[in-house]
Amino acid sequence: MLTSRHLAEWVSARYGPRHADRRIRDLGFAWSVDTQPDAYHDGDTSAMTYGNGPDIVVKRTGAVWQFGSSPMMLPLYEARTEEELRRSMAKVMPGADLDRPRETVQTSAPAPILAPTATATATAAPAPAPAPAPAPASPVAPLTTAAPPMVGAPGTVPPPTGVFGAPYEPTPPPGPAPAAVPVPLAPVPPAPAPMAAHAPAVGPEFAAADTKNAVLVDPQGVCFDQEGRHVAFAWPEIRTVHHTVRGMCLMVGVVHANGAFYECRVSAKRQARVREWSTHLPQVLAFYLAGRPA
Repeated sequence: MLTSRHLAEWVSARYGPRHADRRIRDLGFAWSVDTQPDAYHDGDTSAMTYGNGPDIVVKRTGAVWQFGSSPMMLPLYEARTEEELRRSMAKVMPGADLDRPRETVQTSAPAPILAPTATATATAAPAPAPAPAPAPASPVAPLTTAAPPMVGAPGTVPPPTGVFGAPYEPTPPPGPAPAAVPVPLAPVPPAPAPMAAHAPAVGPEFAAADTKNAVLVDPQGVCFDQEGRHVAFAWPEIRTVHHTVRGMCLMVGVVHANGAFYECRVSAKRQARVREWSTHLPQVLAFYLAGRPA
């Protein structure tokens, strides 16, 4: 079984020791390892690299898998058991060899349990004899408490006193209760009108598309369309969204709540269109991501 200590050593050697612990996230059956550079973890979002997803390291075998940042790989990163991961790989990557990972991290072997030797048994010190019980202490006579002296003549009981020693006076019996005065009831407010159906969320939208891919940002979340395959991310499951421009291409990346990174690239034929996208998209994202950490 691969322990977190052995994995941290492998992560430090592979991606650097500065953010080794921050890169590792426990998935239960496996570990997820963030592969972004140190500069990104230092706070420079422009240093994010596109195309590489997190490493998935299976605890049982130490197998290291990396599937990239295409949103089509979403079922692989959402697997919660080793069997589910293998089924998803067979479906999403039909040509992959499920028994040949990219790399294997050395797992830790449990320490052997050594049986006691005959010599150790023979030379073991005998158990100490129990200490004699102490003699019982001499009995102690019970203490007696003298009753307080009575005040007044012998054989008489003093009258009861009230608070602070004042003479006690019995409370007279209660008289007849006063007649109840009717209280006028406040008028009952009218019943509220039935709630109208939920109106659709209102907010800005962004759309960019080419002949193969498309990106849509709207009140529901972020949608990627890659060669006819549609993937939608709702805002509650989105940690943040990154974007950059490379030449005539707009690259949009979604960091999922589970730590995985997915991207979509849209190309433009004119530089003016790329500038329009890169100007409009930050405004729309700022509206939906306000208050979230970058």
